Amino acid sequence: MGSEKWLDIEVWNSTQECFDVLKSRGYRIATTHLGKNTVSIYDMDWSCPTAIVVGNENRGISEEAVKLSDLHCSIPMNGMVDSFNVSVAAGILMHHAVCDRTSRLGSHGDLTSEENQILLAEFFLRHSKSAISIAGDYAKRKSSNLMPKL
Repeated sequence: MGSEKWLDIEVWNSTQECFDVLKSRGYRIATTHLGKNTVSIYDMDWSCPTAIVVGNENRGISEEAVKLSDLHCSIPMNGMVDSFNVSVAAGILMHHAVCDRTSRLGSHGDLTSEENQILLAEFFLRHSKSAISIAGDYAKRKSSNLMPKL
């Protein structure tokens, strides 16, 4: 509940458009897909920015997404289960990616100091019930300091 306030949601008209935008931003695209060239999530290097595409239990992901992705990965399973629901699979993938990045990079994030400050400011704006009034007051103070004094 409430996690949507931490998400930046973007909508694309096609898989191709989405993948093109992500790749232009420096992401590699990993799809959860069982096939010849599938890699275990435990054998992947998660230190580079990676967009993960997860399909549902019945249909999986589209053939177009499979073809356009950079690599295919899977979550190894034991026992009689051969799939997880999408939320469980996404949670396992993200948890493992954070652990792997922390192990390889010494931290799970790779934001610059400026990007970190922007993210923190967005956090406070989204979290505060009075964020709009705080931002308005700040803008007024800032603009009054820029006005020439007569």
